[in-house]
Amino acid sequence: MEEKKLRVVVIGTGNVAGIAIRCLQGRKDMELVGVWGHKETAPQHIGMDSGLLDLDTPNGIIITGDEEEIFALKPDCAVMAINIRDPRFASKVNGEWYKKFLSRGINVVSPSVPDLIWPKGAFDQAFVADIQKTAEEGNASIFINGQEPGYAENQAMLLATCSNTIKSLTISEMYNYSTAPVRDEIAPSYGFDEDPDYQCALENPETQIYIWGLTIKNIANNLGYEIEDFKTSFEKRVAEKPIPVGWGTIQPGKVAAVRVRTCGIIEGREAIVIEHVNRMTQDIATDWPYTDRVGQISVRIEGDPNLQVDMNVSLPEHPEELSYEGYVFTAMRIVNAIPHVCAGKPEILTIHDFPMSLPSNAFRSDATHIDHKICRAK
Repeated sequence: MEEKKLRVVVIGTGNVAGIAIRCLQGRKDMELVGVWGHKETAPQHIGMDSGLLDLDTPNGIIITGDEEEIFALKPDCAVMAINIRDPRFASKVNGEWYKKFLSRGINVVSPSVPDLIWPKGAFDQAFVADIQKTAEEGNASIFINGQEPGYAENQAMLLATCSNTIKSLTISEMYNYSTAPVRDEIAPSYGFDEDPDYQCALENPETQIYIWGLTIKNIANNLGYEIEDFKTSFEKRVAEKPIPVGWGTIQPGKVAAVRVRTCGIIEGREAIVIEHVNRMTQDIATDWPYTDRVGQISVRIEGDPNLQVDMNVSLPEHPEELSYEGYVFTAMRIVNAIPHVCAGKPEILTIHDFPMSLPSNAFRSDATHIDHKICRAK
């Protein structure tokens, strides 16, 4: 007897949404039944076949701008993938959507809304309580993926099972962002392609702590500690020559590399660190932490013993695929969790509440390159 497929809707038509739509095709455990797009910010997508967001192959699911049409489909789960760059505003908008779904008994998976990564330690406990209450009353579950994107904190805790004592635990992202196709995707947050005196969002210590603080607190809690304080820093370097990037050229004197560090203090020292070293070309700021790969996430433990695990994104022979494969990575962490979330308790779920979320019928394709539209290298 064929297993009944879970019915899934996708909210949003941006990069993560478009990739999630593609990757839901051909799965034996779930099927795409609806896609919602924003009438004002993405009017060009309304009425369009959602399969055409990332491929040239229609899938028969037409994008609607009417949320009532989505609710009427009675899906088992919603993939929330609205692209909002301001993290606090994103939490507000996503929170409203979460409640609409949960109150109707529809489960939810979504990329990071910081306060729901580790509810116990959330900065806004009223927000958490509201979402939790709605989930319980609606008999539905919600899972918010962690940072980097949810992989690195798992890896950090797995690596710590090999430790005796720890001086410091560092999660590092070293990405070359030059293939980003749209300037506004990264300039407001990181300050790329701006004058060095431009104050981007991540230069604000409160923003850094809001985004990464819960992940740091979660790791500390699992190790039996509480964070005593946070320390943040933001450094930048400017281009010395024109740098070709996905949206054009970064001219000399404009910001072309940043180093962002958010540190949790334990026993008076920088014990748990999340660090981003992001460049627009490989030959800038080479005195900062460096890799010859264009995309790498590392977990390093200094202590007894000293340990390091590196995960590289994209193949060395195709560095132009970094942005796209990074978005695939992000989308699949939530798509693969859907069966566990639908079977979970009616509450806010975390990475500790279900087994590893593996893909279904993963060997259905032997493709190592997708002829995609999203983040396509020019």
